[in-house]
Amino acid sequence: MNTRKVTGSVIAAIALLTIGGAAQADIGGALKMCVNCHGTDGRGTESDVPIIAGIPAFVQEDALYAYLDGDRDCGSKPLMCKSVSRLSEDQIVELAEHFAALPYVPANEDFDESLAGVGKTLHMKNCAICHGRDEPGDAQASILHGQRKDYIRYALQQYAAGKRKQLPAMEKKTTALSADDIEALLNYYASYQN
Repeated sequence: MNTRKVTGSVIAAIALLTIGGAAQADIGGALKMCVNCHGTDGRGTESDVPIIAGIPAFVQEDALYAYLDGDRDCGSKPLMCKSVSRLSEDQIVELAEHFAALPYVPANEDFDESLAGVGKTLHMKNCAICHGRDEPGDAQASILHGQRKDYIRYALQQYAAGKRKQLPAMEKKTTALSADDIEALLNYYASYQN
């Protein structure tokens, strides 16, 4: 467990209890950095930028700390690492809570129905235990249903290249995926639409 995360959560809670709304104002500048790519609704517009609205706060905190600690390579988006490096632990907690509180709305991308059927089988076998069976609401980790295909492809490439740390159980599954498996999964996730 990341002790900074626990400390940050405790500090944020104390700050909220003692100074009320002033703690929320503290993330104003940090929030402006985030919305440049992710939008005020947490959905953004670029295909390789993930939808972060509605993603559980603990998942978002872990991701921000992974960037901060160098456990995630910023790759094509070096601005992400630069932005995160400016955040305090309190801001990380509050930003994660802010975006988690927004409603998750799928990307509504095109998909191939036959590939989506194959992808559903792969998801149920390999991913559903953490990422939910049939919809975002039952995910215990990051939401994949309705997430942008380009972003998931990029994340899987980063996992395969060792540029993004993952749990051993997940690594065993992601490294076994073929290029065809990945495309099938991406089409399955894209098939979840509102």
